[in-house]
Amino acid sequence: MKKIIEIPHESLRKVAKDITKVDKKLIRFVAELEETLDKKRNPRGVGLAAPQVDTSIRAFCMNVNGLQTYINPKIIKTSSKTTFGPDPEDPIMEGCLSMPELYGPVPRWEWVDAEFQILEDEKLVNHSARFEAFEARVFQHELDHLDGILFTDYALEFDLPVYKEYQKDKFKEV
Repeated sequence: MKKIIEIPHESLRKVAKDITKVDKKLIRFVAELEETLDKKRNPRGVGLAAPQVDTSIRAFCMNVNGLQTYINPKIIKTSSKTTFGPDPEDPIMEGCLSMPELYGPVPRWEWVDAEFQILEDEKLVNHSARFEAFEARVFQHELDHLDGILFTDYALEFDLPVYKEYQKDKFKEV
């Protein structure tokens, strides 16, 4: 398992570099990134980006509809509007494994069309897909990590609250 770094670690603010070749090091890294997300508890995560384990490459894994690693991802088309989740009266509170106990609402596209590569038989294979609802939210959150953006940046940009968990499922604004 990899160690997940936390704010204010400088690697979380760097723009990650494209992956251009497959070698044993990359194959091992992808396996370790997936293992780290899969075994993470207290809290559990649904996504983990390479910069969060102090590796500045364009890769992240998600475990929403199965565990998958996305390499060199980019959004090519988005919905026309953003949302805080399916219920406007009860926004989804995003959290981050690199920012323990912090949560907040984040405006995200309702859906995104993306291009990315997947490691298949030790080769990078091009794919595209549409991500919707919660899966789109996670995809955008992890892609932000590859650009050095944290979810709290949206709180500053849009004057949104950030909450700290002080007991299990109990929060106060910070």
